[in-house]
Amino acid sequence: MKSHWIDYRGKRIFFADYSGFGNDTAGLQQELDEAVEVLAREPDKSVLVLSNFENTVTTVTNLNAVRHSIQPANKAVIKRAILGVGGVRRMFLTTFSNVLGDTDVAAFDTQEQALVWLTKE
Repeated sequence: MKSHWIDYRGKRIFFADYSGFGNDTAGLQQELDEAVEVLAREPDKSVLVLSNFENTVTTVTNLNAVRHSIQPANKAVIKRAILGVGGVRRMFLTTFSNVLGDTDVAAFDTQEQALVWLTKE
């Protein structure tokens, strides 16, 4: 599993690393499943998440994999920052946000910007 916990300014953040999968939906699905297992063990509304989708192709199949996999873990998430959805891929963020419901979601160009937003009170 590429995804892992990081510490930023004293805050524990789950780095959901969905980057580099290109068109590999099976690989993305495996990473999603493993990340969801980790998040499902966390208390409700207790986790800050940084999701990185850089170099993963936004296909209908990949979007569906994300949509079906993320919902079970949402109960644990307070806020989610997303990398790798610039330009045309902002459409992906809109779809992703609709799936997440009441979870705060924002896209960023850099990891530092995302981490600052996640840890801002």
